[in-house]
Amino acid sequence: MLDSNPNPKQNVSNSALLLFDQAMRMRAIQADIVRAGQELNRLSDFELSELGLNRCDVEAVIAQYI
Repeated sequence: MLDSNPNPKQNVSNSALLLFDQAMRMRAIQADIVRAGQELNRLSDFELSELGLNRCDVEAVIAQYI
């Protein structure tokens, strides 16, 4: 019966921990995203179009994660 009425403070702490963990994972891949974007940005416009990308989209992603 005690499990049916969980402690709200414990749930908040678990939620906060999960959100913090997700944020740290996102931050960890931030440098990888920028590096990949910079590598793609070195391609010609034609090569980017063959990949289905626009240079402005690549630059926007790089700016977003810097």
